[in-house]
Amino acid sequence: MVQHVKLARERRRRKSRIKAVIFFFGLLCIITGGILTLKNTAENESLATVDPSIENQYQALTLTEKNNDPNSHLDATSYDDELLPEDDEVDQVDLSDKLPEEAQSIIDELLDAIGQAKRITDQFSYTVVRGDKLSDVLEMSGLEDETSKKLIASYPELKNLKAGQQFYWILNNENELEYLNWLVSEKEERIYELNDTGKFARQILEKKSIWQRDVLKGKIEGSLYTSLRNLGLNNRQINQLSTALQWQVNVARLSKGDNFAVLVTREYLDNKLTGQGNVDAIHIMTNGKSYYAIQADNGRYYNRQGETIGKGFARIPLQRQARISSPFNPARRHPVTGRVRPHKGVDFAVPVGTPVILPADGIVEKVAYQAGGAGRYIVVRHSREYQTIYMHLSKSLVKAGQSVKRGERIALTGNTGISTGAHLHYEFHINGRAVNPMTVKLPGTNSGMADKERKNFLVKAKSAERLLKF
Repeated sequence: MVQHVKLARERRRRKSRIKAVIFFFGLLCIITGGILTLKNTAENESLATVDPSIENQYQALTLTEKNNDPNSHLDATSYDDELLPEDDEVDQVDLSDKLPEEAQSIIDELLDAIGQAKRITDQFSYTVVRGDKLSDVLEMSGLEDETSKKLIASYPELKNLKAGQQFYWILNNENELEYLNWLVSEKEERIYELNDTGKFARQILEKKSIWQRDVLKGKIEGSLYTSLRNLGLNNRQINQLSTALQWQVNVARLSKGDNFAVLVTREYLDNKLTGQGNVDAIHIMTNGKSYYAIQADNGRYYNRQGETIGKGFARIPLQRQARISSPFNPARRHPVTGRVRPHKGVDFAVPVGTPVILPADGIVEKVAYQAGGAGRYIVVRHSREYQTIYMHLSKSLVKAGQSVKRGERIALTGNTGISTGAHLHYEFHINGRAVNPMTVKLPGTNSGMADKERKNFLVKAKSAERLLKF
């Protein structure tokens, strides 16, 4: 009995200690928040007390300079294009892929470890398609060419990528490449890791594993994500599968009971899965319709007839080429304050009322207005990965939730918000990160197959179709 009493007291002591730790952690968070608030206030006050000469300069960047000079747009730009959390006016629909309850609960738990949660959001994977360069791969996470050039200068083998090879990488808290895993072949893996000197160290792994082709079949229970996890696919393979299907099916809107089948090649070591693998083909049946995505030797996915799945993008959202008054520049500085104000898009110098043309099929996600920056703007979702944004518009010609085809007019350019003159600010986002619209490798380009390649693909597709029958 005494022993039980001692154990009970010890449990109470442990609970008290845990409560104390939680209390002090909460107190620390409150104090930190207070310090940050004071710091922001001080910074805002310091900006507010600009000397008169600088204040006069700044007037050129505000709404007071909306003149009617027909040539005022030629060098027009804005330094306040960062979208604010709240809009003055908004018409919006939710097109995001909602996580299943199981995945959401895991994320909620991870949010308690803030640093680790940040790392998870900055993990990326990609399967190489023919013609890809390392810069094309890393651009999927918003990294600029300098990163790939730095890596290639030290390790020239990264210039020679082959279709079907896989990359997995992590960004650090400064959005710099921290870790890169390159699956060169089934027998070789290379790892590049940023060290304390700012250089990348390389590790080459000779693999003694075996690779096996598996066919996984099932029905949607809860969500496709949960169903695939239950069959043994990991997050990287599920992401590869979702990307392959993104132009045909919104996987978040599949219904309970829908059939799916996946052909996957996976790595085994000592009869255990290592986590490496490639999704060779997918078949999903929903609402009585079958959807296939089958990988060709060039690394791209096609339907079973060998037709391109990905939608093509036009380079610019205008009817004709226009002068660029301010290019994409993540390191651009404000001419008055001297602070870095990243320019996450391209500014086209066009007069008020110029039609804005949608560069690819999509659904209007948001039509809104922010007087203190972007002015009237539109957000369009093209697929799971791709999104475009248009700012400083004079008039919207579409509504949230509306499906729009490539080439249709969605708005008229303007000079709303804070800008130095009439222009169109255009942003191109991949996986939620802004990339240079003028240099990014556009989806759907150069995706066709030569006759011989297509014949080989059709043989492969027939085999996959037989394996993936329900």
